[in-house]
Amino acid sequence: MSRLRKAGLARQVKLSYVSAEPFLGHFGIGGLPHGESLLSMFLRKEHITAVLDTGMDRVEERRVVLADGRSIGFAYAMIVPPFIGQEVIRSAGPIADEKGYVKVRDTYQAQGYDNVYAVGIAAAVDVPWQTATPVGIPKTGFPTERMAHVAARNIAAQIRGETPRSREAFGDMPAVCVMDAGNNGVIILADKMLPPRKHGVLIPGPQAHAMKLGFEKYFLWKARHGYVQLP
Repeated sequence: MSRLRKAGLARQVKLSYVSAEPFLGHFGIGGLPHGESLLSMFLRKEHITAVLDTGMDRVEERRVVLADGRSIGFAYAMIVPPFIGQEVIRSAGPIADEKGYVKVRDTYQAQGYDNVYAVGIAAAVDVPWQTATPVGIPKTGFPTERMAHVAARNIAAQIRGETPRSREAFGDMPAVCVMDAGNNGVIILADKMLPPRKHGVLIPGPQAHAMKLGFEKYFLWKARHGYVQLP
């Protein structure tokens, strides 16, 4: 929306946001306190219409046809397809589920295969809820690093001839996420990735955008110089 305002087009454009989430602020992790009201307020402020609890069936000329039969016309659309596992994994038999994710234990070893590890988007995660439209679980960024640390410690233990003992269930990892939304954003903090939780908070504001820019520059600097020991 900020780019539309800069171009002087904000009053001429109608924006729609389509999501499989059952409610705003679900984020694929079951939601956090006040998340729905916060996101609703943000969308009203930016004049964005939310279309929830549905997927996309197909894209036709200048319109998106939704799974529930509705259609939304567009002049410009940005579509993020659902993640699926690689074909090589989907065809690997019992190691993967029907979507091509590797079924892992909380050591991030594949079930039944002690020498095979999977982390991040490659790992299958059980969700504690069912929704009318399947909702994906975010497994990139912070949780990927947590899983990778567990896997790395266990791989090192196996190399030393020891039993892998490091473990951390995905749902028990802390939730730490910074979502950017133009010149604004939301910081998500919770004691656990998936409910039930004891603590969870959403912190909106422009500081989220600044943090995202800062992290991007830090991460690229760290990667270019090989400082893998840094957080």
